[in-house]
Amino acid sequence: MLAAWVEKGHRIAAVVVPGPRSGKQSSFSTWRRRRRRGPILRRYLSHRHPALIEFAPPYDWAELGRQLAALEADLLICFGFRGLIPQTVLTVFPKGGLNLHPALLPHYRGPHPIHRLVIDGNHEIHGGVTLHKMTPAFDQGDILAQIALSPEDWHSAATVSAATASAMARLVADAAPEHCRGKLTGMPQPSGEYVWAQLERSPLIVGGDSSSAHVARLCRIVGPSVAVNVLVDGKPVRLAQPVLRPRPVTGKASMHRWGLVAFDCADGRVVHLAYNRLTRLLMRLQRKLGSVSQRRPALPIRKFGSED
Repeated sequence: MLAAWVEKGHRIAAVVVPGPRSGKQSSFSTWRRRRRRGPILRRYLSHRHPALIEFAPPYDWAELGRQLAALEADLLICFGFRGLIPQTVLTVFPKGGLNLHPALLPHYRGPHPIHRLVIDGNHEIHGGVTLHKMTPAFDQGDILAQIALSPEDWHSAATVSAATASAMARLVADAAPEHCRGKLTGMPQPSGEYVWAQLERSPLIVGGDSSSAHVARLCRIVGPSVAVNVLVDGKPVRLAQPVLRPRPVTGKASMHRWGLVAFDCADGRVVHLAYNRLTRLLMRLQRKLGSVSQRRPALPIRKFGSED
């Protein structure tokens, strides 16, 4: 997304990134995150480094507003920030703020749209990326443009991530400049009841009413961050994760073992492998070695309120 914006001749005044929480400035995760940002920016932006502003709770919006105002930037573009940006910060920018939401609004507003789309089985209907104006409410500003993802993009977490990044880059490079020039006014979101995309606290259980394709997709896309369980003897067993099998009562610690979980879906019996840490590392290495960059066909972009 950053590279697409720069390639169009625009300038990035600054990038606001997550900062360390109070008292964790010297943690290893903070050090690793800071070390990774430089190579990533050089990879996509060469040596045109924008300023990095670390922002962490407890949020000091007044101080951030003063820093952003000093940059004299025209537009704020947001993605993946779960908080609500106050209007006092948005008014700093003459062209306001735009947000990239990974779903086709007004459907699946909320913090976890991709997970809920896959869990509900609506990823091919409402899956995509929306560029909309930011307002004091969550995901309810006027829609400027949308790109729907193709069914092939929903194969795994990696394919969803790549397709989402490509769609964001196109929306930012093509639609955001038209908004700044006043050629893309947008469309108000319709009123009505729509799904609020938020994960439940209760465990995610799949059973006989689920198809094998749905269960496999859950494991590939949702599984890395949300536990996908099947009931075995009335107890939830997580799929595609290490299984702890305790030894007899001898006082020894439990150990990781290989295991298989078999259960009946709507279209037949499915077997999932429960693998250990070494297997996860080997599968991760296999994905990296086998990932060949392929040129994806450009998905159509739908604009709202365009003069053309």
